[in-house]
Amino acid sequence: MGLHSNNNERPESSAIQTRDVPRGILVVRLVIASVIFAVSAVIGMPAVVKTILLIIGSLVAGYDLILDAVNSVETGDYFNISIILIFVSVIGFVIGYGIEVAAMLILYKVGLILNDYVKERTLMSAEELLRYRDSEEISRTVETANKPGTGELEAGEKINSAASFVLKILIGFGVLFAVFAPLLTHLTVRESIHRALSIILVATPASVVLSIPLVGLVGIFSASRFGVLFNKAKSIEKLADVKTLIVDKAGVLAEECPKLLSVKSDVLDTNTFLTFAAHAVYYSEQPIAKVLSNATDGEYKLEVVSNFSEIPGWGVEVDIGGAHVILATKDLFISRGEAIPFENEPTDCQVFYMMIANRYIGKITVSNSTLDSAENLVADFKANGIEQCILISEDGREDTAAFASKFGFDDAYGELDIEKKLALIENVCSKTTGANMYLYSSGIESHSKADIDVRVSKAGKYADALVNPNSISTMPSAFSVAERIKTVATENAIFVFAVKALLVFLSINGWCNLWFAMFIDSAAVIFTLLNSIRVSSESLLKGMINRRQEEDEFAEE
Repeated sequence: MGLHSNNNERPESSAIQTRDVPRGILVVRLVIASVIFAVSAVIGMPAVVKTILLIIGSLVAGYDLILDAVNSVETGDYFNISIILIFVSVIGFVIGYGIEVAAMLILYKVGLILNDYVKERTLMSAEELLRYRDSEEISRTVETANKPGTGELEAGEKINSAASFVLKILIGFGVLFAVFAPLLTHLTVRESIHRALSIILVATPASVVLSIPLVGLVGIFSASRFGVLFNKAKSIEKLADVKTLIVDKAGVLAEECPKLLSVKSDVLDTNTFLTFAAHAVYYSEQPIAKVLSNATDGEYKLEVVSNFSEIPGWGVEVDIGGAHVILATKDLFISRGEAIPFENEPTDCQVFYMMIANRYIGKITVSNSTLDSAENLVADFKANGIEQCILISEDGREDTAAFASKFGFDDAYGELDIEKKLALIENVCSKTTGANMYLYSSGIESHSKADIDVRVSKAGKYADALVNPNSISTMPSAFSVAERIKTVATENAIFVFAVKALLVFLSINGWCNLWFAMFIDSAAVIFTLLNSIRVSSESLLKGMINRRQEEDEFAEE
């Protein structure tokens, strides 16, 4: 299984769109074009015949550029690379530089083949990151990476915009150079046009644009190595700016669905007790509702349920068949002065007491275990750049505050239902600087106001990323991937712009012709693609080290 392509991985940028051509056919065309080029360059023949052969060789190598150019004109994309190449080629032949034009087009197509090969090898290396993940995760990651636009980055959009601006400036400069150079210098009109064509060719943004989506795709694979699947590279990129983390306790730090441990009632039998309790919490969003739903097999008679009231952090209050029912923790009954036979409650359990028609009926004990991943999670997030960690929970305020203090949270909010959670997140995001991330397990059927929603689950419609429930402890490592893809994208852009600036200088002085400009630009593309693979190589090495440590710890146990 592999995530490989010929041209389908190219970013959907008008600057570099080319018609998809099977690699085998393209290679055959290039061989034929190269033979024609060699014959015309080596064998002596009349200039007209040589020009005709060079035109034929150029058409064999790049006739699809004409089709793309026509399509670009129809769509109003006048700065497409195909149009620029056609323009440079036509003018080049007109002024007598047919050999350079033919060599330029052949090199351009050879560069595309090499670029696709390097990208394939890069993505194969990226897939190597997932060698220790299960097949389902690998399939989901590959499926995500194959979606159009997945690898695009916001940094790439800014770089593309800058490249487009530079292209237009240099085209204008090239035109002015061709017009005024013969008037102000010793250059002939032919020489000045030739140098202007080199400047315009150098201005094409292919080399700076091609590598950016690949960086994003490698970032998706690298994050998946840590059990985090982002739906697009822009979400990983934004992760690098996150300063505030909001964590929903249930399912992230504690069991999302606690276990029913015991039922005790001196008034009702167990089944009747559970039936009353299940009806009481049917409309509740608290974890106890899932516990009782799983414990009850009978059908619900919701017509007997009325006046339901959620009491986040404590329990519920409702009328069932006309009888008033309260199912809540002892804190609610204490606050109301109710006479309930409380007992000492274990710290790893939670007890809910039930009253029906002001009479104590019995209690339910459920588990309240903390997940192993909670122990160092906050510390690991802060080690990766998070400045503020906030805990939110359905539990009571005192319990939530105690939990937050134990695990190092900066702030905590309890007694929250889903609506209150979303309102709190919106309020926090409006007051904090930097990006915000919401880490949760379930219950939210929309995207919150946080910049990034990360769900601890293997499926999720609205989240920006999914975390394997078994990989919560490794999630903070994904922040290093976010930093790396931004750094590598910037490195690629700086390198390419520096190369282009050098080529423009050489072109102005007549030290750079058309084929040399194309050769160096293609080499710059390959360099940026190879630089992009560093993200996957570093993540693979880190992943192998982490796995070796896990194996050593398991062996010691």
